[in-house]
Amino acid sequence: MKNFVFVFCFLLSLTLRAQDPLMEFGSMSQDQINMISYDKAPDAPAVVLFDLGESYFYDFDGGYNIRFTRTRRVKIFDQSATDLAEVRIPFYADGYGKTERVASIEAFTYNFENGRPIKKAVAPTSIFEEQINERWRVKKFVFPDVKKGSVIEYRYVLETPFHFNLPDWTFQDKIPTLYSQYQVSMIPFYDYAYIAQGITEFDVKHSEEGKFERRWGNVTEAMGQSYGRGVKFKDLIHTYAIKDIPAFKDESYITSPNDYLMKIDFQLSRFYRPQGGSTDIITTWENLNESLLKNDHFGDFLKQSRKLTGKLLEKELDVSSLSEAEKAEKIIQYVKDNFSWNQTYGKYTSKSAKDLWSQKSGSAAELNLLLVAFLQEAGLKAEPLLISTRDHGKIHTEYPFEHFFNYVIAFVEAGQPFLADATSTALPFNRIPPRCMNELGLVVQEGKPVWLQLNSEITALENKQIQFKLDPDTRTATTTVSIQATEYEGYLYRTRFRDDEESLKTYFKGKGLHTVEMVRTSKYEEPDKPYIIGIKGTSEIEQIGSNLILSPFLDFPMQENLLRQEERTYPVDFIYPKMDQFRIILEIPEGYELTDAPKAFQESNELVEVNITPQQTATSLTINAHYHIKKSVYSPQEYQKIKGYLDLIIKQFNQQVVLQKS
Repeated sequence: MKNFVFVFCFLLSLTLRAQDPLMEFGSMSQDQINMISYDKAPDAPAVVLFDLGESYFYDFDGGYNIRFTRTRRVKIFDQSATDLAEVRIPFYADGYGKTERVASIEAFTYNFENGRPIKKAVAPTSIFEEQINERWRVKKFVFPDVKKGSVIEYRYVLETPFHFNLPDWTFQDKIPTLYSQYQVSMIPFYDYAYIAQGITEFDVKHSEEGKFERRWGNVTEAMGQSYGRGVKFKDLIHTYAIKDIPAFKDESYITSPNDYLMKIDFQLSRFYRPQGGSTDIITTWENLNESLLKNDHFGDFLKQSRKLTGKLLEKELDVSSLSEAEKAEKIIQYVKDNFSWNQTYGKYTSKSAKDLWSQKSGSAAELNLLLVAFLQEAGLKAEPLLISTRDHGKIHTEYPFEHFFNYVIAFVEAGQPFLADATSTALPFNRIPPRCMNELGLVVQEGKPVWLQLNSEITALENKQIQFKLDPDTRTATTTVSIQATEYEGYLYRTRFRDDEESLKTYFKGKGLHTVEMVRTSKYEEPDKPYIIGIKGTSEIEQIGSNLILSPFLDFPMQENLLRQEERTYPVDFIYPKMDQFRIILEIPEGYELTDAPKAFQESNELVEVNITPQQTATSLTINAHYHIKKSVYSPQEYQKIKGYLDLIIKQFNQQVVLQKS
């Protein structure tokens, strides 16, 4: 399926009401009860029988809020799908007094005895609320007694005051879906545009006028202006429906499944005033930048921060004698050392610059806008850069939707241009975390919009030296491993294990070492240098007859190819180029001779490089080898080749050494 993206105004709309009794909440057919597999995907562990969404503008406090209702039913075919029993319903609070609300939740598990359903409800006391960050919360619950053959269904109502982002709808899931439908009852005062991702056509696409006449209520304020009452209207009802949707299977080496799932994404484009006239909401990227620079929680925060940083530069942080690059490095390091990240994303600030300065802790937006202000005040060219993190989804640059963005970093020109993020102490001053590497970012400045590439093309290296001293009597090998990890490979080690000895020991035991007796590290607090790890332990030797068998690379190389689909219509995203380099030194024990070992091999092209060079003497085997993933992102047209090269790497780097008693 090609990843087509269309934009339609709501002049092109859809409608088909889900009046089929088989799709009514609580009403189940015998066929659904007896269903043991899905004929179009016999191996599927479960199937979505139906997934129905409806958004409706309802009267609220003299205006209109949106009520979104979702009704979903799933049939479980295999015990492996019982993870579907956990449901999470996210909802949003803007930090300025407005919040979404989960008004109701109904959820039931159906198990069957003699063909009759036994119904068990999710108790209200089993529904919990969790705060994800300052803006997002989630309602979560788990269906009871879910097992093979169960049917689970739920319905919830979410009410939102946010007209700018009408609830979106995702048709596709990681399991097949028989029928997915989204119905929107629009009122004529709000005009929306939408992006249809991954959808070439809908099975149902229809519009109809609502049956009942409504009236614009006693609105005191809408879009910043006041109006009276008395405007009559009817809803225009639109429905989107797709049948027999395949499962989204291949989630390896991608930014986020949300970038490729079949879905529709809405954005308010225009507001029509009841008394006449209209206001454009979606305009241009230039206008978006202009509004951000005037916003209290973006541009004004930047101005406030410059006053504070200017005083510090005058009194304490003397950078006047430094080069531009040295100034940038010193300022970025100062912010990292003196301000901590509270793990919150965002493009707007929720506290004042003074509060951030006194509390020394803030969101990504607050820390990075402060950083930009600091750099500007020092006379450097620096601008905020709006991005979407990898888990948030890609930006479609042809559609100026503000909600594409969820994060701010800094674009700096000091000698050489680079990107910076004050949230991570485990990276050099001129690197951004992998979570931020998601194609493009928008420079927030006056004038023509400027888009910058976020992906890194700097190769990250992991260099390993592994030495084996074999003891045939105990069938073990004393094993020492030395690792030097640079760039983002070093960052991954630093952030994953936090230089904790026990965590590192556990990790290396999973890499083919039977025991780990000692771990030593260095350069942990110097992210611009290679992170060095030394390990001493033992590895097991397999014995078959009089032969000893050993895996010389242990389990450090990739063990399986995660690219499993025959075809792929979206990129393979490794985030950054990487090289795994090995030097293996194996002492051949007395009384044994080498009968089999990895053979010399070489492959080099524009996509990958693979090299294995063994050297053998009577007493030792040395192998110098590496594989290099040369690109951060491979196109769909390169999928078959890179998939084949990964198979090749797995085969070559998981060969064994065989020693025979002489």
